[in-house]
Amino acid sequence: MPTIQTILMQLAAATLPALRNLLVLAVVFTALSTLAAACNKAPPWWRKPDLSTDLCWAIVPQLLYRFAHTAMLVLGIAAFYGITDPSGLDCFFTEGIGPLARLGFWPQVALYLLGNDLVMYTTHRLFHSARLWRFHAVHHSSEHLEWVSASRFHPVDQILHGILADIVMLLLGIPPEVLVWLMPFNVGTSALVHANLDWDFGVFRYVLVSPVYHRWHHTGAERGGSSKFAGTFPLFDLLFGTFYLPTDQRPDRYGVDDPHFPKSFIGQVRHPFAPAHGAGTAGAGRAEGMLGTVQQLGE
Repeated sequence: MPTIQTILMQLAAATLPALRNLLVLAVVFTALSTLAAACNKAPPWWRKPDLSTDLCWAIVPQLLYRFAHTAMLVLGIAAFYGITDPSGLDCFFTEGIGPLARLGFWPQVALYLLGNDLVMYTTHRLFHSARLWRFHAVHHSSEHLEWVSASRFHPVDQILHGILADIVMLLLGIPPEVLVWLMPFNVGTSALVHANLDWDFGVFRYVLVSPVYHRWHHTGAERGGSSKFAGTFPLFDLLFGTFYLPTDQRPDRYGVDDPHFPKSFIGQVRHPFAPAHGAGTAGAGRAEGMLGTVQQLGE
């Protein structure tokens, strides 16, 4: 059985990088909030009413995610490649196995970015369906959207959305070093698109998801909340008919249409498993196209 020391070491290994990321991002977005125009009139992020909830989501589940990532990858390797022994697993991580393993580093970087975003686009749309919305509603629950809200994901959502996308790319042969090398980019862009910045990236609005673009996704389903599922590249929204970026107005009024939605971290962890209130499903909207038509939540 693992000793207390082992458990503490695992906990530190999982949480210290999250704390480091929070510190770096706090410095960056404190500077940006001072120098750049805001999309919405609001207090600075450090005076956010539900800041403690966002910080809990950024730190507390990290050990769970670490184990989930490892377990899903090992099970995937066993299922798709029949590798179960330690030497075979070591070979998978050092030499790579899969159709993308023999490509050069930069083609692997490009394919990871596109492939990962496509998988997450698909799972994102699925989490806007009636069956899964109660998990994803946690991410949409922040009424004061800021960069620190980017980590507000229920564990079921995070595991079957972000972690699953990484596992798919690793099983296709993308080496772990590519994920490590791109980690600052992924963490930074995730925080950026949630930041309260009046940036739509101008002529590059069709190339990269901007803060204004993604903030529309956090509005009500009848506005932009049932579109813009791409996390990094609007290309997938353009391909599947979910691109939405008005140029004559800015997004506002965020959160979920549920007066009973919990504000605390523990309450939000428990929320998807609690009895549903009448208004608790009003945020999902329609997701038509590649995934087919699903009922608008709240109908």
